Amino acid sequence: MVTTEYASPVRMLAFPVLCGAAVLMGVGCSVQLGPSKGSVSQATEIRALKDEVVRLKGEQSAMEDDLRSLRADRTPAEVDRSTGIPTPDHVSAASGSAIRLSDSSAQLRLRLRTEDGFSRFVQTAGPAVVSAIAFDSARLPLSLGDWKIDAASWRKSLREGFTGTAYALDLPLSSDLDLVSGMEILIRVEIIDPRAAEPLTAEFSIPVIDPLPERTPV
Repeated sequence: MVTTEYASPVRMLAFPVLCGAAVLMGVGCSVQLGPSKGSVSQATEIRALKDEVVRLKGEQSAMEDDLRSLRADRTPAEVDRSTGIPTPDHVSAASGSAIRLSDSSAQLRLRLRTEDGFSRFVQTAGPAVVSAIAFDSARLPLSLGDWKIDAASWRKSLREGFTGTAYALDLPLSSDLDLVSGMEILIRVEIIDPRAAEPLTAEFSIPVIDPLPERTPV
């Protein structure tokens, strides 16, 4: 007697499942191994950007070397000025500088401006040294006084008024020379400031003027 064996449902389903798994594995391997869409162009762009970064770094290094060589031939004050940091460059007489005569004595009224290379007022640290020199009838120099102003007193002398910011110094004169209105007095000034490469110095003349008129009481 011949018996017929029928395949079990499990075996019938196992073959298509295995075939489907094999197909999926093949598709997955092809996706992983093959280049994705746009990957080649992206890699090319990344490589170009890396090359550009290397080129820019080389240019930056060359520019820094040029800048160091330029600064080597310049003073610290010139370097600060080029970077926009206000640095005192010179000192000059401001409006109101004069020797005012009076009935009892004379007084030196000195107004000084310390400025940068663009003629902008720059505050300085001090100290300062001031000298006043007159000339007698024989044109021989005669000292009217030498004053040393310490850093604290120099900073306290800073004033702001209608004529602009300046340092205001009122100094007594010590001389037996008869001063008359219209004479010119030589002033020498030296100011120390840590930002300046060397002391700020100046020589200029100021006039001798008459005393203020007496006020008539109201």
